[in-house]
Amino acid sequence: MELEITWKRCFRIWWSYVWRNLIAVVVSMIAGGMLGFVLGLILGIAGFSVETIKIVVTPIGFVLGLLISIVPMKMILGKDFGEFRLVLIEKSRKI
Repeated sequence: MELEITWKRCFRIWWSYVWRNLIAVVVSMIAGGMLGFVLGLILGIAGFSVETIKIVVTPIGFVLGLLISIVPMKMILGKDFGEFRLVLIEKSRKI
């Protein structure tokens, strides 16, 4: 049975996503920092300028953060919120 979309229910789903996403952002920053350091070190030793290193490392960090940001959404799909559960339901097909 479909429930009414209320602000309280919306807030519960939003908060569930937000706090998990904040953790994902921190993990992404740490992973991106380590990856950026290693790539920057390798490119610096290879003789590339700081500007070139930034041009290479910045998009990689962005993509890493973007990929990690899907994890919190996956975590809340199927989650039990007490009075409801967040699930995906296939639409009825017309035959």
